[in-house]
Amino acid sequence: MELALYGPGGFYEEPPVGVEGDFVTSPHVHEVFASLLGAGLRELGRLLGGPSPMRITEVGAGDGTLAAELRRALADLAIEYTAVERSPGARRALQAVGIEAAEDMPAGSHIVFAHELLDNLPFRLLRGGLEVRIDLDGDRLVEVLVEPDDELLQLLDGPRPPGETVLPTGAFAFVDLVAARLADPGYVLLIDYGAVGETGGPVHGYRAHRIVEDPLADPGSADITAGVDFARISRRAASLGLTAYPPVTQRHALSRLGFEAWIKQELARQAEQLEASRGVEAVRTWSGRSRATLLVDPEALGRMRWLLLATEGLPAPSFIA
Repeated sequence: MELALYGPGGFYEEPPVGVEGDFVTSPHVHEVFASLLGAGLRELGRLLGGPSPMRITEVGAGDGTLAAELRRALADLAIEYTAVERSPGARRALQAVGIEAAEDMPAGSHIVFAHELLDNLPFRLLRGGLEVRIDLDGDRLVEVLVEPDDELLQLLDGPRPPGETVLPTGAFAFVDLVAARLADPGYVLLIDYGAVGETGGPVHGYRAHRIVEDPLADPGSADITAGVDFARISRRAASLGLTAYPPVTQRHALSRLGFEAWIKQELARQAEQLEASRGVEAVRTWSGRSRATLLVDPEALGRMRWLLLATEGLPAPSFIA
């Protein structure tokens, strides 16, 4: 998975996101996502005591869409915004739009956030109590089942489950790194697909806006992803001295940050446009509002989870409570 996604010629060597790419994410659906997320980052900054400049690090910044929109939303604040990307192509894209791009996470950030990163980090997989590993059969990659080693059994932290369980080793390593480099006080916001207290998964690929059932077919040409168990991530963070607040759905977070008020504002704007006989503008407003509802739709992007971690003693913001 590491090689297929991040190695030479891997899926993320060039940014694959966007309408013309392989998939879209929340900031590509509508810019209101960045506007509301920006309001959440403002609140975190206030709870940190208003550091100036406020150092914000986005890990897994992709093509820079979210970074550019957040910088506009926070333009009145003194911030140092760093976008971290392993992909050389993504770093070039970020630098082309004037965003500071780094290959590694800097130390001392007041706020670190990652949007749709955890589900793209390497994991280990158990099925029926055995570990799924990858072997070669001629020129094909195939799955083989082996007895799990001691390291995997320690990560499992309990009896072997009968079904399929994703153990997010890459996400654990990421949390370890963030805990070591986060400023004190500081917050970490993780936004991703997954659930709480479940087994993670299912494992699948993604290409050209379609699910790829066999992630071993043509490695490097498709995304590989599996939803994460946020309970495991929370326990890992707690073991490192961070406070892990109960994760909430994206629908909950965006609603608390003002999504419904924005919808009413857009409805009023559409009515004004119609009254002024600006029909084309009214249609655009309606279309944008319709797209934006995907962000809070519990069957679509609204089911994503927001997990907030914090150094000791920091309060929970309103959008998490």
